[in-house]
Amino acid sequence: MPALPKKLYDPALGRVETSQGEMRLGAIFLPLFLEYLLMNLMHTVSTWILSYYADNSVAAVGSAGQFMSMIMTFYTVVSSGAAVVMGQKIGAKKTEEATDAAFCSLVFIALLGLSVSTILSFNARRVMALMNITGEVLDEAEIYFRIAIRFSFLGGISSVIYAIFRTSGHPKISVIINIFMNVVNAALNYLVIFQPFPFPLKGISGVAISYVISMCAAALTGFILLRRMLPEFGFRGKSFKTLRNIRQILAIGIPGGISSFSYSISQVVTTSMIATLGVAAVSTKIYVSNLVYYVYVLGMALGSATSLMISWLCGAGKYDQAYRLNLQNLKIVALLNGSLSTLLFFFGYPLLGLFTDDPVILTAGRTLLAIDIFVEIFRGFNHIEEFSLRGSGDVVYPMIVATISCWVMSVGFAYILGIRMGWGLAGCWFAFGLDEMARGVSYLIRWRSRRWMTKTVADR
Repeated sequence: MPALPKKLYDPALGRVETSQGEMRLGAIFLPLFLEYLLMNLMHTVSTWILSYYADNSVAAVGSAGQFMSMIMTFYTVVSSGAAVVMGQKIGAKKTEEATDAAFCSLVFIALLGLSVSTILSFNARRVMALMNITGEVLDEAEIYFRIAIRFSFLGGISSVIYAIFRTSGHPKISVIINIFMNVVNAALNYLVIFQPFPFPLKGISGVAISYVISMCAAALTGFILLRRMLPEFGFRGKSFKTLRNIRQILAIGIPGGISSFSYSISQVVTTSMIATLGVAAVSTKIYVSNLVYYVYVLGMALGSATSLMISWLCGAGKYDQAYRLNLQNLKIVALLNGSLSTLLFFFGYPLLGLFTDDPVILTAGRTLLAIDIFVEIFRGFNHIEEFSLRGSGDVVYPMIVATISCWVMSVGFAYILGIRMGWGLAGCWFAFGLDEMARGVSYLIRWRSRRWMTKTVADR
């Protein structure tokens, strides 16, 4: 990253002393950026490989993946709550209480995940039918979803393990695990689709099984590394009495989970609206979404790193430093997102050409990339402000704002502009921008009010 003017960036704001030693923003940000990049790379590689198979398959897996993302968001109720509680306890130098939260989170997410995975797997076709897809696309989406969702609890377990590594100051471990998962997934997908030699896995079911194998590899590797590198976060000395800590974790995680879950459901609804415009529209959304992720992943990683820093700072009672760190990082993310989204627009046509040569998709995709410049600037506001509020323990206000905004702005205006007024996919994308703007500005007002300073959980 190029050097920034000193007035824009003060490195001293990104440092805090905890029971795990000195934590630095830069040391947290880079591993998080690589982790998020690698997580999406797995989906991008899968989409790219599937594009050689059939556009219908891309639409099917993309639709199923949209619902999968919603379920993974549901699991973050536990992992995000655990991250805030552990972070503030570590910042307050209460290591034993942090390890209690870690143990409690792992047990609870395993039980919750198994229940959710089983129920949804047996209702795969009904769930996929909610996406407003039909025919061959629905058939393939059902196959993929039934297999992938059955083992989604592994992703929930991994999310808690990642949270433990991050809050204890070891985010690089998550990167290593994600690299391993990506290699496994990409290699298996290549063998499934291109069949360089007779391979037992084939088609959509093969892609789904590849995804499951890679998730299993990640969860198992994460658990082994957790036991070896951070034995204090293991099961020794813990009992089911420790599960009483779940109340505090859920008190933080549920409001954040509701806002994320509500947003994910709203995205499912808008995707079902887009499906009424045809398979090409769904494929365009999936291709463009894959590309724009690489614009906002920097802001999302910096937002997550900021959230961790603020949880440590609030636990240590350093509220003024937390306040100034947030505003500093907001300026950086707004500048980055605006610049990178503009760059993506200019190179969008050849990049979209990596996925398809359909002129309808290419033209529509480039239009979306132009609108996305507006979307990404305000998405940066959300990544910094909402994550910061969560890190401080202020979770109810963001939940209310996010729930209202995503349904009124994203869903409501997507229907009005995209469907009723006939603007199509471009109208839906503009509605996404209105949602990002409404939430981002509301969160910034809340942060500047400093009311979040009364929400710290470390001393409870």
